[in-house]
Amino acid sequence: MSKIEFTHQIAVIGAGVAGLAAATEVARLGLKTALFDDGMLGGLITNVGTLDGPPNHNGEAGADLVTAMLGAALEAAVDYQMGSVAKLTAAGDYWRVSGDEEVIVPRVILATGAQLRHLDVAGEAALMGRGVSQCAFCDGGLYRDKDVVVVGGGDAAFQEALHLAEVCANVTILLRGQAPRARQSFVGKVTGQNNVRLRVHTDVREIIGDDGVDAVRLYDQSLDAEETMAIDGIFPFVGLAPQTTLAPETTKRDDYGGLIVGADMQTDQNGLYAIGATRSQYGGQVVHALVDAQTVAQGIHQAVR
Repeated sequence: MSKIEFTHQIAVIGAGVAGLAAATEVARLGLKTALFDDGMLGGLITNVGTLDGPPNHNGEAGADLVTAMLGAALEAAVDYQMGSVAKLTAAGDYWRVSGDEEVIVPRVILATGAQLRHLDVAGEAALMGRGVSQCAFCDGGLYRDKDVVVVGGGDAAFQEALHLAEVCANVTILLRGQAPRARQSFVGKVTGQNNVRLRVHTDVREIIGDDGVDAVRLYDQSLDAEETMAIDGIFPFVGLAPQTTLAPETTKRDDYGGLIVGADMQTDQNGLYAIGATRSQYGGQVVHALVDAQTVAQGIHQAVR
């Protein structure tokens, strides 16, 4: 049997913050690295108008951070490949990454990120893009001096609410539970806005409208009663769904679909690593993505020495 000739030493799939940072780190260690970008360069962070926390980029727009990171990757001689990966196949001690071009590598880093979850209520799908949005930075201007609802209690929901508060007449944040999960800095900023209010123990049952959103039907858990609230737009931010379909079905996942990894970010599949929102127990902040990138690069560097 002839020896397999590797086209690269590492393939990174996904060009969000975690993927860009990981590709740059391993390339700087002297490993020939291919980075696959499915056309969603930067991922969800490009929807963030003002970043809070990442070193050297605090206060920047998410798109600006991504542009800087891509530049760093190219300077490190990363082989940047546009086009989605159709299939990832394990073949003994190597991996075949099949896309517009095929690469054969001993190690793959999955940094495919996550997608925003939907409410899965009546009216949501039909009115997506017509009053239902998951990007306040993109669409907030359409709701100037109007009333909107943000659903969710995490960092993303509170960041979006803060942006909407700058242009909308009123912003209502709906929480299913009692307390938000967002960082206290975000919660403090939200409570300081006169046109933002927080409603707890409230579920969205239906989004109502024909050509656009007219109202939402809510269920108040405390009162055990339903009500209809007239609004002009709704922004659901109720968590993330890890994108892990490329990983073999036998790869261990948590209850939310995230790939379970060890301290070096390797899954239970030899040579397959997962970082950022693709993995289980991901912290969710830009700084966590950067730490994941450093960790996986160090782990791979130790393995190939």
